[in-house]
Amino acid sequence: MIIDERFAIAAPIEDVWAFFLDVPRAAACMPGVADIAPADDQGRTYRGRIQVKVGPLKAGFAMDVELTDTQPPERLALVARGTDRGTSSMVQATVTLRLTSSGDDATDVAYQMDLAIRGPLGRFGQTVIRDTARKMSDQFVACAERALATPSNA
Repeated sequence: MIIDERFAIAAPIEDVWAFFLDVPRAAACMPGVADIAPADDQGRTYRGRIQVKVGPLKAGFAMDVELTDTQPPERLALVARGTDRGTSSMVQATVTLRLTSSGDDATDVAYQMDLAIRGPLGRFGQTVIRDTARKMSDQFVACAERALATPSNA
């Protein structure tokens, strides 16, 4: 399933880029994400967990995230893979972010996610999964704006 979304963040493109590259900081804004830690010395692979609820099912995925392409400060691509032992579900998402400056203090972000969910969670209709992804995206954007309004060393 392909999910295309756009949003604006009230921060300069350089700040938004740095925020996305600080994976633990950005991941802290994603609802349900916990225990994000680097899995390599290059800062390109991370491990963590995400708790999600799709329809009546809850799942806790052990996730691996790999930054696959970075073109500062305009393009970032990653692949995330995870499994949930409780539901025997698997998820894989390929995400591409494109950042465009829309003034000194604003950045437009377009992202495309190619999402595949297998197992019991994957049996839900695309509408339910898409609505869940959209709600998570809205919460992420609100948190990211708050985080970018606060210096990262605060």
